[in-house]
Amino acid sequence: MAGPSVWVAMPTYVDLSQEIYSRHPVYFAHPDTVIWTDTTFEDSEYIFRTQSGIEEPTFTYESRTVQMSEHGPSHVDSIRHFKEEGTPIDEMDLGQFHTPGKAIDVSHCDPEGYVTVEDIEAALEETGDTVEAGDTLLIHTGHYDRTYPSRAYNEQHTGLDEEASRWIIERGVANFGVDQPSPDNPSGTYPCHTLCTEHEVPHMENLCNIDQVVGETFTFVGFPLRLRGGTGSPIRAVAIVEE
Repeated sequence: MAGPSVWVAMPTYVDLSQEIYSRHPVYFAHPDTVIWTDTTFEDSEYIFRTQSGIEEPTFTYESRTVQMSEHGPSHVDSIRHFKEEGTPIDEMDLGQFHTPGKAIDVSHCDPEGYVTVEDIEAALEETGDTVEAGDTLLIHTGHYDRTYPSRAYNEQHTGLDEEASRWIIERGVANFGVDQPSPDNPSGTYPCHTLCTEHEVPHMENLCNIDQVVGETFTFVGFPLRLRGGTGSPIRAVAIVEE
């Protein structure tokens, strides 16, 4: 006789990664992503018949080539990106990309201004969360939702000021990320990148859907590719929300 059924809660997977396609918006200093079909179904059928002598192939195939910057789509900056002697992406601890996650909403902040410590603390008070050592902190600025995929996406957006950047780093985060091209306001001062260089803390850029996990308990996963000597890497960033 069968025993009682046991209901097991299944996690929800929230995709935090932007779509990758030819000429999606990228930071102006990096080359466009370009994708092209290198072998069509017709090509492979011809190859099988003429080069392998198979008159009636049991299958055909299609394949594409992808050309993109390490920093083009949703990606993480390695320490090697900030300093010549820094750790490249293939040597970084994978534990930094699989951590407890926290997410905050600062979408009210001025796109021509900065996110402050007060903004971060108010956002955390709103959710009742605290940022602990080893967490990944995701910051919803709303820039992706307001501008993507228009040209404005790579233009003016808010950024962490020096005190806010220092506040995050001093909490001992494993990683942090934003839904815009950079955690810095494009004013030319780059306080966040400067402090990440000094303290060797990675960060992620070009995320999305962070608003879907604000206030949720989740695990962040965003493993980089094993690019030898990489200054960064595209990632498939995901929040795993337990029911």
